Amino acid sequence: MNIYQIFIPELGTNVKFKVLPVSDIEDFLTKNKSAKDIRKKILQYVIFNLNTDVASALASMSREGAERALEAVYSGAIMLNPSFDVEYWLNIAYSTSPAKMPDNLDKDYSIDQIKRFLKQAQTKTKNDKTISKSKKMTRQKFLGLETYLKSNIIGQDEAVEEIVSALARSQAEMNDADRPLGVFLFAGSSGVGKTHLANTLHKYLFGEEVPMVRIDCGEYQHKHENQKLLGSPPGYVGHDEGGQLSNQVKKNPYTVVLIDEVEKAHNDIWNTFLRIFDDGIVTDSRGDVVSFRNTIIIMTTNLGNDKTVDHLISTGAGFNRNVVFNRKTKEIPPRSVVEKNTHEAINKYFRPEFINRLDKTVVFNHLTEQNCQVIAQMEMSVIADKLSRKGISITYTDNVIQALIDKGIDTIKGARGISQIRRDVIETPIAKSIVNSSLPKGTIFYIDYINDDFVFNFQKPIKKREIKNDK
Repeated sequence: MNIYQIFIPELGTNVKFKVLPVSDIEDFLTKNKSAKDIRKKILQYVIFNLNTDVASALASMSREGAERALEAVYSGAIMLNPSFDVEYWLNIAYSTSPAKMPDNLDKDYSIDQIKRFLKQAQTKTKNDKTISKSKKMTRQKFLGLETYLKSNIIGQDEAVEEIVSALARSQAEMNDADRPLGVFLFAGSSGVGKTHLANTLHKYLFGEEVPMVRIDCGEYQHKHENQKLLGSPPGYVGHDEGGQLSNQVKKNPYTVVLIDEVEKAHNDIWNTFLRIFDDGIVTDSRGDVVSFRNTIIIMTTNLGNDKTVDHLISTGAGFNRNVVFNRKTKEIPPRSVVEKNTHEAINKYFRPEFINRLDKTVVFNHLTEQNCQVIAQMEMSVIADKLSRKGISITYTDNVIQALIDKGIDTIKGARGISQIRRDVIETPIAKSIVNSSLPKGTIFYIDYINDDFVFNFQKPIKKREIKNDK
């Protein structure tokens, strides 16, 4: 479970939203008898700080102001939690199905009725091939996009603004109708959030139930592997099966297409994508025309990063210059140097006709010390959220945050290693304590970092004894 934070103007404070699996909504529909109860449960389950920050803000408002604020929060709960698609499941529970469905959301229905409605609608959805699970990028979704991305992508505000600006044209229907919604090349150092931004963008706009199309260019290093994208030519084995790319987009026309680490692919692969970037369509091996006009295409690359890294990890100059590849550094190269190295490498690798078809080449920043602090805090919140589901809480010192930064983040590797450090040095000892000590709900874990080592202590809840008065 992830927790995302966004500012709600009606409240004047940040609201932390939990992202729950779609399957959890069935519990809401089976345990609650009316839409009002469902709405109340949604607020209770989805808003992490409902009883603290949100409650304090509501207490200072008038009744009408509080109602408007709660309406905004409820809308945010639906809009900002793509995997928690409330409208989709409410439609399943209350709209057209083979059985007669209720048309009054305020009327009470039994648990058995709601279960039957849900089961019948799900069965119909599976059997009816004409029903599409695709989601368009609605205006409501787009208006919250920039705030959502900035709260989840740390240190890359410029990149987020570039994405939002490009997508604004398609939202206003001022883009070319025969091209994809956006074609972007994300460039920069490893571990700074390029792939994470693509994943977050997809989950927000299209939801987790619609899979993102991902092409790993490491699987397309040879010229003949290009045919895997659209399928084998007629007469070859697998001709009728279609291609890995075309089949996925045909099934999910509203999606993000992530093409990871483009420098690893054979150059001929980009001939396939030229027509996609230009016309928004391509013909697969079966002769079917596949449309990419409702997709967002994102490519990632580390081109130019090797030159930047060489200067960061080298010692000396001239003939005495030595490159120490196992060296770690917190030094951040100048933005101008990073952009120069990146654009030079991209222009050298790709042909002009390919580069000219991109909406934007986005160069990502290196992570600052402040960015690292936020990322480390987010990693600890992941642990806190996992434990909260077991009724266990944690408290930790600033030394723990600094240790995570020192061990898991540096300029060269980015923040990619911090999740591994979190799992190995914090989650594993906690898990062993829970298993070996059978810790009950209400236990508090205390974590510190002393003498180059993580120290763990826990306190079990004190049981209250009932005192009987003997008269």
